[in-house]
Amino acid sequence: MAFISLKQHVKVHKPATIDDWGEVTPQEPITLKCRADEKTEVVKNQLGVEVVSGVQLMFDKLPNIAYNDVIEYTNELDVAIKRTPVKIEPVRMVNGKPTLTFVYL
Repeated sequence: MAFISLKQHVKVHKPATIDDWGEVTPQEPITLKCRADEKTEVVKNQLGVEVVSGVQLMFDKLPNIAYNDVIEYTNELDVAIKRTPVKIEPVRMVNGKPTLTFVYL
């Protein structure tokens, strides 16, 4: 159970896989519940460079999201944002278990 209400949904598009024969197999997008805040914010990415983020997504626990995934978020006005994450920040409790994960797009 999440500490915050998760009313929005995003689709996570994983990169396609290539088998031994060189065939490209696209993967089905994964739908996850989240909370989205559309705000402009300057954050440091995984390389320590300051970048501008337009959307902050909050997920329950630690979802399977990587920096090479494409995340698609559609707000209530049907405006779609499709970007790769610039920062993935898990928040852990004192016992070390992840409770929330912030993803900045």
